[in-house]
Amino acid sequence: MKRRKIVAGLVLAVFWLFGGEEVFAGWETGGKAGYDSNVNRAIDGGKSDIFLSGYLSFLKDASGETRTDWTFLSALEGAAYAEVNDLSYASLTLAPGLTFFPYLTWTVNLSPFVQAKGVADSDQSALAFGAKVSLKQRLGKSIYSGQYYVYTDSRANEDVYSYTENTLGIYMGINWTKAFSSEFGYEYSHGDSFRSASASHGSAKGAGEGKGGGKTKGKQHKYSETFGNEVFREKVDRHSFGITAGIEILPSLLSNFSYTYSTMKGDSGTSIDHTGYIGLSYQF
Repeated sequence: MKRRKIVAGLVLAVFWLFGGEEVFAGWETGGKAGYDSNVNRAIDGGKSDIFLSGYLSFLKDASGETRTDWTFLSALEGAAYAEVNDLSYASLTLAPGLTFFPYLTWTVNLSPFVQAKGVADSDQSALAFGAKVSLKQRLGKSIYSGQYYVYTDSRANEDVYSYTENTLGIYMGINWTKAFSSEFGYEYSHGDSFRSASASHGSAKGAGEGKGGGKTKGKQHKYSETFGNEVFREKVDRHSFGITAGIEILPSLLSNFSYTYSTMKGDSGTSIDHTGYIGLSYQF
């Protein structure tokens, strides 16, 4: 199966978090239709929406012919939301990297990255940078596993949407046949996140009043025209469980399906999110 990777659902819009088994160097383009049950990260219920997205990327994987090799990813992505239109965005990601093969079936990769993201709601437009360290092990001919750590520092036009985050993840992939494969993963992250709540919720009352921005009780807050309520920033712990499956339809043409369940817990409460998508990708 000509397969670079299954685009992982656990980490939004970052193509390089999970790796596949095959070595690949070239271009890939694709699109997906998805659903998000809580686009505003609400504590007391959330706004759901559907979206369409597309991307064009270039990837150079490590060849495996030497113990060390360099990698590179560049990805241009855009998405449009059906109802909350101000969440529509375009982004550019650049991620050079270095791969080391300590054993025949083990790989270690270090990859710094930078991402520029323009959002229709300009308050959320941001420049992010960070680094990922990943390990991957091949467990026989058809099974592989991996672990990764990602540090992200994202600086938005409005501070309430800026964040720093530390992420740890594990995953396992299985090539069931030459044309069908799947990945299962868990991810934990700790860091800042914007959140929202209705005016009747204690968190919204504590965040501040009116449509101005500022700090109250140590929390950055701002009224959001996009979501129609107050948003505030706080430290959260996020747990995500995901499954992704890929089917090769034709040579170089892959269909993929993904579902992720996430919980986000902070001092203000817990929010739950269900996301899923179906997509097509083509390598050339």
